Amino acid sequence: MSWRIERLTTDGPLFEGAIDVYSRAFAEPPYSDPGRGDEIRSRMVEVHCLRQGYRAFCAVEREGRVVGMIYGYHGLPGQWWHDTVGAALSEEAAGRWLSDSYEVVEVAVAPESQGQGIGAALVRDLLDGLPEATAVLSTRTDSRAHVLYGRLGFEVVTTMRFAPRGAPFYVMGLDLRPGKSGR
Repeated sequence: MSWRIERLTTDGPLFEGAIDVYSRAFAEPPYSDPGRGDEIRSRMVEVHCLRQGYRAFCAVEREGRVVGMIYGYHGLPGQWWHDTVGAALSEEAAGRWLSDSYEVVEVAVAPESQGQGIGAALVRDLLDGLPEATAVLSTRTDSRAHVLYGRLGFEVVTTMRFAPRGAPFYVMGLDLRPGKSGR
């Protein structure tokens, strides 16, 4: 392994490297959204880092180059993603998956570094030792990310669109309670 996982703060060279990785990863198909890095920078710094349970990590090569990033926080009513997904689920499913959840908000690996185990290591480190009962996330159905999450034990909870004409997403969940998942 020529990289290590480090905590990620919302400033400094590691943060700038993480935003660059995010921008490059989401400029690729199926996302094709090169401006998304600026959006995530402001959400991380102005909103998300202030949420309960916020944690962020990056994967860094020996030379100091960031090749991956991840962050999440405790999901609560009143947060856009939590409420949007909750409205799409049955009351029972919302209770199971969202009542005590940790939201994996963003995961990105540099396009040239994908397939090396970086994404899996980032997810494992983010979820390690969390007190929440579940971890939840969403990923486009036309991306390969759901395959990684499935290997890590996440299951598809539902398929939905976040915008009427937007791409379909899998909402996936992982039971974090001891003995309840493949972790």
